[in-house]
Amino acid sequence: MNIYRIMLANAFVLIVLGVYGYFSSGSPTALIAPAIGVILGILAFSVKKENKTLTHIAVGLTLVATIMFFYTGFKRDNMIIIVMAIFTLFAFVMYVMDFMRRKQERENAKSKINIILTDLLVLNV
Repeated sequence: MNIYRIMLANAFVLIVLGVYGYFSSGSPTALIAPAIGVILGILAFSVKKENKTLTHIAVGLTLVATIMFFYTGFKRDNMIIIVMAIFTLFAFVMYVMDFMRRKQERENAKSKINIILTDLLVLNV
């Protein structure tokens, strides 16, 4: 799974909807979402290179943004913000699923190595 593509898509949605919200409302707080989108877009390239620290920072930022967008969207009854929240929640769920898949792959690889080492030890004895 190319998780960086999901991060770039989420960043694109945040930038486009945030800029649209800014021009439709004129409120400078509408630029918070595009700012988060730009940060996630920059971090996506580090995620592509599998930098674990920056990946975790990006996932944490996505979680905070999801909570913030849902809270603000329902408080203001603003569908644009709720749509951003849904996209960001989807991206967060995909990140977590990717983390779980990678952990499972690591555990499977470790167990295979342990089985091979055990077989080698048994054959040598």
